[in-house]
Amino acid sequence: MQAEEATIAGLKRGLVALNSHLATNTYLVGHSITLADIIMTCNLYQGFARCMTKDFTKEFPHVERYFWTMVNQPKVKKVLGEVKQADAVPPVVHANKKAPQAKEQKQKPKEEVKKVPAKPKVENPPADEEEEAPKPKPKNSLDLLPPSKMILDDWKRLYSNTKTNFREVAIKGVFQLHIKT
Repeated sequence: MQAEEATIAGLKRGLVALNSHLATNTYLVGHSITLADIIMTCNLYQGFARCMTKDFTKEFPHVERYFWTMVNQPKVKKVLGEVKQADAVPPVVHANKKAPQAKEQKQKPKEEVKKVPAKPKVENPPADEEEEAPKPKPKNSLDLLPPSKMILDDWKRLYSNTKTNFREVAIKGVFQLHIKT
């Protein structure tokens, strides 16, 4: 029981921090969806779908708003499908106690194993049944372009080592490096 309580306390601490950040921000970073939002949504999805009931999440209204905003984005919805919040917390099975259902499930596959007679081998299949050769992959249109003369590592060094006004320096650097080579 102590481990469960510690886990719940840790989860609440994390949700309190996230809730306070989302109180003044729509997204985690900036004013549009970023990779950080996608990752956070995927992590929250497991909690919302499996064990974080509405009674539990009502303490974190900004997290709820954020989660439902994210999962209702068309592209996210296309991947996750329709998301439903958990109605109840599933029972916890302790490591030292074995669930009786688990024993039954382990025994069933052994009982249901049936021997399937092997198919007779045909040495030379008729020409009609031969598999078609795989079709060649279509060429990427970018493969038809000549290779770039620009050395990308030089530009990365220029961009990374510029302390101030880096956008202006980096953009000029792209043209200078490309023209130089």
